[in-house]
Amino acid sequence: MEIHAEAYNRPIGIFDSGIGGLTVLKALKDKLPHESFIYFGDLAHSPYGTKSKKMVRAYTRTITRFLLAQEVKLIVIACNTASASAAQEVRRMAYPVPVLEVVEYGVEAALQIIGQADQINHRVGVLGTPTTVSSEVYVEQLRIKAKERDIALEIQQAACPLFVPLAEEGLWQGEIPKLIAAMYLHDMHAFAPDVVILGCTHYPLLREVIAEQLPESTKLVDSASLIAERAKQLLEDKQLLRMTAEPGSIDIYSSDSEDTFCRMATRFLDMAVDIVHYVELDACEESEE
Repeated sequence: MEIHAEAYNRPIGIFDSGIGGLTVLKALKDKLPHESFIYFGDLAHSPYGTKSKKMVRAYTRTITRFLLAQEVKLIVIACNTASASAAQEVRRMAYPVPVLEVVEYGVEAALQIIGQADQINHRVGVLGTPTTVSSEVYVEQLRIKAKERDIALEIQQAACPLFVPLAEEGLWQGEIPKLIAAMYLHDMHAFAPDVVILGCTHYPLLREVIAEQLPESTKLVDSASLIAERAKQLLEDKQLLRMTAEPGSIDIYSSDSEDTFCRMATRFLDMAVDIVHYVELDACEESEE
């Protein structure tokens, strides 16, 4: 796919398995108010974190083709599981359209916090879906980046598969999420990390519940603000910022549950979202070819 003249007027494409990526969309919208966005939430196949890598790659390929058909100028993978399983494939498919993904910036956010501390040894916790945790993508990137900066790290991961359904159902506080968080984070509390990476874009919705189960000194980080900063820098460097003072538009697409998405998007984005466009994705057939 080629990027033609006046590509700056094209939208930014963002996708996630569901509503979690709206946290990234909100950060991008705040940082780039004049840009237009196309968001795709694959609720029909959510959660990705309990699916095989093969299936996640199939869904991701289909969504990438959809976004490219909308002539986006930048793709943001706002799903940690998709980033861990298929980031390189998305980059290959999208080229020369640039691609940003959340794992890289979650790692950077953690290391920025650590870099401000005085101690020699640091502990980092990673919370993620089973697929993200088993991929060890965060562990690998943390070790590589820490070695480059001469930082000594201990890393512990915890898979939290029920956090995504809780977030999707709006159960962000109360006894049920507290009990589940306590079960998942018992060992993480004992590990006493300096920083915990919320390695799924749904997890910031449960930030308060998660924080209650960790030492008070533990800092929670996610990728949203850093990825928004990087998106702005990238568009400036490539001269792809929209040349207008008018606010951009937001178009939201989903493979299921349009009503749920309208309600959640309105809550997240501080603006009325009345229409969510339904798109049927048949990634299952593709994965079997």
